[in-house]
Amino acid sequence: MKKIYVLIFTIISFCSTAQIEGTWKLAQSAFAIGCGPNQGDGGWWSNSIGDLTARDCLFDDSIKFESGVIIGGGIGGPMYHYMDGNTWLESFQGVTSEQCGAPVAPHDGATAAMWSFANNQLTLTGVGAHLGLPKVINGGELSSASDTVPNTRVYEITVSPNGDTLTADIQSAGGGSGWWRFVYTKTTVAPPANYSITLHLDANNITVGAEGIYAGGGVLGDALAVPMTDANGDGIWEGVGTFPAAGGNYIFLNSPTNGGDWGTKEDLNGLPCADPNNWNDRIMPALTADSTVCAIFASCDPCQTPPTGLLNNNKNKLNVFPNPSNGFLNISSNNEISNLAIYDILGKEVFSQNINNINSILNIEHFINGVYFLKLNFKDKTSTTLKISKE
Repeated sequence: MKKIYVLIFTIISFCSTAQIEGTWKLAQSAFAIGCGPNQGDGGWWSNSIGDLTARDCLFDDSIKFESGVIIGGGIGGPMYHYMDGNTWLESFQGVTSEQCGAPVAPHDGATAAMWSFANNQLTLTGVGAHLGLPKVINGGELSSASDTVPNTRVYEITVSPNGDTLTADIQSAGGGSGWWRFVYTKTTVAPPANYSITLHLDANNITVGAEGIYAGGGVLGDALAVPMTDANGDGIWEGVGTFPAAGGNYIFLNSPTNGGDWGTKEDLNGLPCADPNNWNDRIMPALTADSTVCAIFASCDPCQTPPTGLLNNNKNKLNVFPNPSNGFLNISSNNEISNLAIYDILGKEVFSQNINNINSILNIEHFINGVYFLKLNFKDKTSTTLKISKE
């Protein structure tokens, strides 16, 4: 009977280690690295999509766990950390600011290292052997070159059901009370899609500071993540942000002076486009293609939305009817309409069409019921935006 138990244990152990073995890289996505007061919480800091470029020297590092053998009560084998001569350095490694640079011993992958896995814990043995960031150790963080680098580090491991994603948690942040998380994917997995979103912000309702307008926060990164420009001085600022297919949070900021200047962010508290669970940031919905978003600073209305939302415009003798509509909108004006665009309540463009006429019939029967904003651009270079409803 004892031999049967040993056989069962061996089979289970090899099934577990098969999930660990292989070559891994940090996930090419936001929140691949993060820390917070609780396990799995990125509330203190997490990487953004922009960090995939800013910290590319870290995200292209790879870790290989060689085929395992039975070691004590678990499975293990050699571990190799490939940095290709360039990785992310932090201040405790002798640099004046965080930057890409030549790996610094003993966190350079040169020291022989072993891995072992048992009871959902991954133990790395070898001075300098680590996952994620080298400063992260059990019970605290390395803060200077004189700190003692431990010989082992232990991570709590979760592997996705398909075996393609490995999540490593370690209690280290905040002096040892908080947690760091590192999410890895196997190198055989294609990176997730990202999309370029053109952001337009109408800032005519505020006085723009000397540093200008930025988009940032959430999946975009710090307060200076996406610089925006107003080339023609019309008060509409433009910039391009990179978002993951799943969307995520972001915000606009007025004249931030540094990456942590969150006091300059727009105030959306209590408004329908704010995410109360994420600092009242805006929400970019899931994406399937590059797109355009239009918004007003500290407002949930899209660009140039008139405060009344009237469907009659005296200047252009504009009429839009019926409203609400369950299928077709009739649009008429004495001013030739060049084109139109429709935005949802979050400011995402969901439809556009060239008109080049004073009349048009618009079919919205395929739209989801709700409130939308219809922006009309006229041949004389003027425009207006009106609120419409689909029932």
